[in-house]
Amino acid sequence: MIVQHLRAIQNRFGFLPDAELQRLSTETGIAQARIEEVASFFPGFRQERDRPAAIEVRVCRDMTCHHRGAQKLLAADGLRLLCDDAAIRASLEANAPQWAKEAGERTASRELCRIAVEGVSCLGRCDRAPAVWVERSPMPAGEHAWTFARRAGERSAAFRTRLEENIRAIASGQSIVADSDARHEPHTNGGIRYALPVVTSKAEGEHPPLASPAWRIDVYARQGWPRDYRAVKGFVEFLTRIGHRCVPRPPLRDGKELKGKDLDTYVQDKHPFLWKLHPSGLLGMGGAGVAAYQKWLDVWRQRSAFELENIEVPKAPLRQVRQELYEKYIVANGDESEPGTFKDRELMLRTPHLVVEGVILAGLMTGATAGYIYVRHEYHEQIHVLKAEVARAQRLGACGPDVFGTGRPFPVSVYESPGGYICGEQSALIEAMEDRRSQPRNRPPELATNGLRDKPTVVNNVETLAWAPYVVLGGAKYAEGGWKSPEGQPAPFRFKGRRLFSISGDVNRPGVYEVPVGIPLGELIANVKYCGGMLRDRPLKAIAASGPSSGLMPAMLPVSIPAADKYEEWLSKALSRLRTEDEKAAIAGFAKRYLAPDAKTLDIRHVPLDLSFFRNMNSLLRLPSEAMLGAGITVFAEGADILGLAVNFTRFFRNESCGKCVPCRIGSQKLYQIGSDLLAKRSAGTLNHEDVFGESKDDLACVKADVKLLGDVLQPTSICGLGYVAPIPLGSALAYFPDDVVKKPT
Repeated sequence: MIVQHLRAIQNRFGFLPDAELQRLSTETGIAQARIEEVASFFPGFRQERDRPAAIEVRVCRDMTCHHRGAQKLLAADGLRLLCDDAAIRASLEANAPQWAKEAGERTASRELCRIAVEGVSCLGRCDRAPAVWVERSPMPAGEHAWTFARRAGERSAAFRTRLEENIRAIASGQSIVADSDARHEPHTNGGIRYALPVVTSKAEGEHPPLASPAWRIDVYARQGWPRDYRAVKGFVEFLTRIGHRCVPRPPLRDGKELKGKDLDTYVQDKHPFLWKLHPSGLLGMGGAGVAAYQKWLDVWRQRSAFELENIEVPKAPLRQVRQELYEKYIVANGDESEPGTFKDRELMLRTPHLVVEGVILAGLMTGATAGYIYVRHEYHEQIHVLKAEVARAQRLGACGPDVFGTGRPFPVSVYESPGGYICGEQSALIEAMEDRRSQPRNRPPELATNGLRDKPTVVNNVETLAWAPYVVLGGAKYAEGGWKSPEGQPAPFRFKGRRLFSISGDVNRPGVYEVPVGIPLGELIANVKYCGGMLRDRPLKAIAASGPSSGLMPAMLPVSIPAADKYEEWLSKALSRLRTEDEKAAIAGFAKRYLAPDAKTLDIRHVPLDLSFFRNMNSLLRLPSEAMLGAGITVFAEGADILGLAVNFTRFFRNESCGKCVPCRIGSQKLYQIGSDLLAKRSAGTLNHEDVFGESKDDLACVKADVKLLGDVLQPTSICGLGYVAPIPLGSALAYFPDDVVKKPT
């Protein structure tokens, strides 16, 4: 596997020496040009022509970190002053050659005995912004990198001083203590501290048990059970009862596949464990919100290698070929790279048993042959913990060559990402795992039929898979956990399920919260069980409800609701476009309460945090900028620089575009150029509604038209979602905050 070989070389030397790439080519028989093609694409790899400095300081420059002062750390009078520090240079000249020698290098250039400070895309520590990643080239044995982040109550000046002291210590070769994720105790539900889970013995794992949150998702901690993979055991017992190593696929009826109610009836009768996902309403938590039941069903319906167990094949090699032909895979997507999102960081670190068990359950239920947990490389602690948990699960018999004595193999492994936001797109993730440049695929075919290695594949976010043990062991309890409208309210409505949100920005308690799906945004922000209100009691100005992808929505959303005589007709027409009765009830109940006839504004704090509701809100209100809901919500108080934030979001998409789509590659740069020009003119005091680019007419309207035109091109022509969302940050700022575009906040 090219990517993993490159990772091993990078970990040893701190970069990819040309001689090592030549050696890898010789040993594997892979053309060096093919290896270079992969190595040059991913930001996690550095080649000899782009060799890193002895110490690289990478400051997260995105979203919450930008809002919390990252630009000051990156300024000329910030951490960059260390680049010219004589004492640091002397320490590196004394130590760096020895570090290189220990790694196996013959020579070390004095030119590289320096420190470099640069910006980097989101590091996933938004609740402790700003975050800084420090690497030595090469790193000491057993170390991956050092992460530093602001601690609770730590002022900016104190954080910078602590950073500088640690960087000097690294240059001197001293041991340091970084800001470990495991030692960080993040805010969580109700202010309840993390409670240690029940562990039967030290032999359960190679690592000490980490604290587990007081969340319902961890059914083991809440019930006081040992982490014994009892959900997997329950399904294995079911397989034993029916006498198969995988549940037989639905039969053909009159030469056609079962569909609709006939298929549901068959699943309910023959595959009751898979059916549990259906009434639960468990959705994908990675953004698209596809029902987990549907994804697993689609892959289960594809032929499995385990169906060959009763087929007589004369020659063993032929049997092996047929088994490989019908392999299937499960991939847990832990490449959490969306700025403002960090809930998977905590899930993988605090509840790795749930993630691993979810992968195993998905594999056994769909007839898959192997499972993978794909984790972004900046989550090095999480990678270590997950590997240890996989080893523990294998010792227990829950995965590996013989799952709980059934004779059925299901290996699980952890895959370290080579880096890049685009790897979070599921088909791009598959491309990376296949040792290619991580560029999204054109679809169809879909991953359910042609995924990893061109085989049927389930790709789910780690949270979706982590909920699977709860659903299997608790049945309908998951669906019952959703938010309900207060009693006595006209047109009552409710939502299904629970989920986790990452909250950062201007709130008192940024952190990871498990909440009922559909909880109003205002309750999440203000309730002492959750964020505990706005920081320093400042008024809410805007939110980014899905990282930079959602742009910025104002606290008071402008709407135009018809007068009383047209109201019912308007609402009926809006409801007719919805698919399910639950969606209709939610929109009708919300409108009756918060969207009165002739209303001109909507308090965003009343909006339910439900994926379908956000989507339906766009068609209901005809919003000028599309509303989106993701796993990461960033809150901004009065005084936030809206234009600066929008341009920061746009720069992120420009930087992270994989370059495959010409419209996205060029359009994202053009959008960033437009935003940068607006910032420059505003800073110079030459920007106003009548004169944006020196023309006589209202050029703010022209800028809006340009951004809309770019959106009209990017959204239908881009292969993946990055091109679709790239125009939204600037578009939302221009639509909702025209005064902030013209005048910089004080």
